[in-house]
Amino acid sequence: MLAWMIYAALVALALSAAALIAEQAARHRRISTRWPWIVAIAGSLVLPMAIATLSIPRPELFERMAPTVAAATAEPLNLRNMTSIPLASIVIDWSGTGSYMSSARIDLILKDIWFASSLTLLLFLGISTAVLHRRKRSWVAGTLRGMPVLVSESVGPAVVGLIRSRIVVPAWVMNESPEQQRYVMAHEQSHLKARDPLLVAVAMALLVSMPWNPILWWQFHRLRCAIEVDCDARVLGDGGDLGDYCETLIQVGQNQSEFIGSVTAMSESKSFLEQRIKIMLSKPQKWARASAFAMISIAFGMAVFAAQVTPPAAADKSASGAVSISPERLDAYAGYYALSDYSLLTIERKGNGLTATPIGQFLAQGTIDVSATSENEFLVPTIDVTLQFNKGAGNQITSVTVREHGVVAIEAPRVDRATAEQIRDALAARVKEQKPFPDSEKALQRLLGNSETGEGMTPLVGQNLARQHDAIEKNFALLGSVQSYKFEGVADYGWDIYDVQFEHGALQVFIQLDKRGLLSNSVMRRQ
Repeated sequence: MLAWMIYAALVALALSAAALIAEQAARHRRISTRWPWIVAIAGSLVLPMAIATLSIPRPELFERMAPTVAAATAEPLNLRNMTSIPLASIVIDWSGTGSYMSSARIDLILKDIWFASSLTLLLFLGISTAVLHRRKRSWVAGTLRGMPVLVSESVGPAVVGLIRSRIVVPAWVMNESPEQQRYVMAHEQSHLKARDPLLVAVAMALLVSMPWNPILWWQFHRLRCAIEVDCDARVLGDGGDLGDYCETLIQVGQNQSEFIGSVTAMSESKSFLEQRIKIMLSKPQKWARASAFAMISIAFGMAVFAAQVTPPAAADKSASGAVSISPERLDAYAGYYALSDYSLLTIERKGNGLTATPIGQFLAQGTIDVSATSENEFLVPTIDVTLQFNKGAGNQITSVTVREHGVVAIEAPRVDRATAEQIRDALAARVKEQKPFPDSEKALQRLLGNSETGEGMTPLVGQNLARQHDAIEKNFALLGSVQSYKFEGVADYGWDIYDVQFEHGALQVFIQLDKRGLLSNSVMRRQ
């Protein structure tokens, strides 16, 4: 849940950037600026949910063109698998957060907070509506510029109500010059014709579904601003005088009305009033059409980028929910497994399931609830890792096979408590001393050389690196030649950290060796 919420915020951020650029393009072309923000709000809600959960049927055209292939891949297309930008894993270091990302307790707390915040916002809107209707009873019906209005002591100018929208003006407006009254009414009538109160209400209703997302609130603020800018443009487009209209806005701003919630009001903050006047006073630029086209292209690219952000992986609930394992078998899996000379996996029974607590590992730290996918295989959520328990002589559990993305990464033998304590002590000593492995630099050079021989590596590491040789070679080609490298210390999980500077970039390299000096694990990350 937490990983998905961060993903949703990142998508909203990308769409906000697209909307901001599109709004500038609309101003250059002197057209409505509200639509980019309407699309951004809707997209920020729909995209994260749709891409993370929905599948679509394969196109019928595909079946006609390639019937044999279609028959072999009859499953619908998962939208998540059609994305290509793992933005969350790029901008955030997830190491050490596995227990938070996969904890059922954390998920439950977040769901409760989500529900409570939505309910609180609904209650606030309900109370605000009730208070507004109560205050309307004290407002006096009147006429201004031949149009029916409600006259209040200090509320307005604004439009209130959804089904039967009415214009409300403060009493001081009734004593202003006919010219200023004309612009006040023109502004509020423009809101009515454009159905702005309904638009604001719909946007607020959408916010109720995801009130914890601060970027959505900023989008809503930008929409409110765009609605006022559009209204100004319509008033001037209908023949209003720029100077007189700006004077009216300043007069309204100096007589700031009371806040009455999510209604379209002529009076806004002084800083935004200054911005509105600057927009109205600005003149069309010489290259307005070309610059608007360029900005629209960039905005479209940002929107496509947002749609391509990959949501976090989710556990296969259908599979995990269908597997029931006896308490005796779960107890048999509990114990200690040596992932390396400095890494340990502790498996414990928890109710009708298991928890995994790895130490000395890059991808995961802390206690993680794992879900059963078969009688001897368990899924570690969010990081696409599976644990397969293996039997040996006497039908006893002797090891666990760790697979990353379906590929065998570690064969971890079962060890006793004393050996487990030795691994813990060895890891603690490494972290305390902050000294590199004796052959750490040689291992780094082999990694940077992208050797396929497997020399100086455990067999599994050698096989996995050989499998990834071409992809690594392409990345190194983009980075250029190595300029320098520097040992930065030992991470909390016991791996050596190196900063490697290339001709066209930099890598942070994490290395783990066993007591024989063989490379037992490594991770390379762009800086």
